[in-house]
Amino acid sequence: MSPIDQLIYPRYLLQFEQAEPGSKPQVQAQPNLGVAIHGRNIVAIDSCAALSDQYQPSTTLELPDHLLMPGLVNACSHALGITNRSTAQPGDIFAGGLIGSANSTSPRLSDDELFAAAQLAFTEMLLAGTTTCADMSTHSEVVARAAEAAGIHVQISVPITAQANTWTQSGQEGLDRALALHDHYARHPRIGIGFGLPDLAQLDRETLTKVAMYAEELNLQVQVLLQQSPAHVLAIEDRHGCSGIALLEQHGLLGTQLQAVHVKALDDADLELLRRYAVAVVHCPHRYAQQMRPWSWSQFGAGAESGADATQPVGLGTGGHGMNYYADLFHSIEQLDGTAIYQATQGSAQVMGLDDNIGTLAVGKLADLAALDLRLLDAGIDANTVNMDVPSLLLRGRANQAVSYVWVAGSVVVAGHRPTT
Repeated sequence: MSPIDQLIYPRYLLQFEQAEPGSKPQVQAQPNLGVAIHGRNIVAIDSCAALSDQYQPSTTLELPDHLLMPGLVNACSHALGITNRSTAQPGDIFAGGLIGSANSTSPRLSDDELFAAAQLAFTEMLLAGTTTCADMSTHSEVVARAAEAAGIHVQISVPITAQANTWTQSGQEGLDRALALHDHYARHPRIGIGFGLPDLAQLDRETLTKVAMYAEELNLQVQVLLQQSPAHVLAIEDRHGCSGIALLEQHGLLGTQLQAVHVKALDDADLELLRRYAVAVVHCPHRYAQQMRPWSWSQFGAGAESGADATQPVGLGTGGHGMNYYADLFHSIEQLDGTAIYQATQGSAQVMGLDDNIGTLAVGKLADLAALDLRLLDAGIDANTVNMDVPSLLLRGRANQAVSYVWVAGSVVVAGHRPTT
């Protein structure tokens, strides 16, 4: 028998199945399967009997009332927004600037206070089943240290903006900070660095050219808050004489390394450009969506209509409430349908270029897992229940409260609904 670190025996294992190439994956809960973990990775997925015969684990965790699923991947978050969590937002949820902007009425926080706030935000994400996020916040050095302490996987999208704030005074300073962070975390197993473009109307073309050059040279992801509303489209056109999507194309930034967040105010030409370049798109649901053009996210990604590239990634985020923080990705899932479970896991992993390592439960991938107690989703469930539609349970609410255990790269970071660190 092979020695390993852990065997997990859940009631159900969440998996995705594709009927044919290019079709939308279907979410399925498969019974009688266990997961073997050694080091940072999943080494086997098989029947409980087969795993027991083959492996000698240091620990065994039996979860007869639980669903074991991939850890959620939040493709757009703003950790430091937690400092404004109780602040009322204006009608235009995107009207506010970055946290710490020069015209902010919020008090200036010390680095220790910012660290504590960001660590709390990341811990809340872990407690709600999110094991990876792409975060765009100012004070990126502090946010990265907080993510390291919390134990979460993170893409730090360092904001590049000419808008003066308590962290940077120019786009060039933001670039310098991003490059320094990239050098510092170049070999870190859980922290990656990318560029963040929070407002194209606040950037000059020279800075955009530098962003494109460094992104290509260093193979960095670029996350942009793109065409969030008609007002933002007009602001970019006033500054640059074209739409944000056309501006990015002119600077060579449209492509698979671009993560386009929101994209609510689009016309047919915009949609065509995003599809042509297979730009990764991130859906952040919010209650003002009905004010935008009524088009479907099914126009993107696998199985999409209108000739979309089947390889175009579509992810899910929690950035839809502006900078007023909330980080429950299950809340975003509940506002959509069953396909959002795929977007919040494998889809978001593809958006971030991490699908070789996370997003699904598969041999060789990192053991980024979340276990949910099904009894907290439906009080009628017990050990004798034979048939249940498990994916639909995740859409009813309370899924975040059902998270009992979370693993990041094989390490238990949540146990019994409590953080382990």
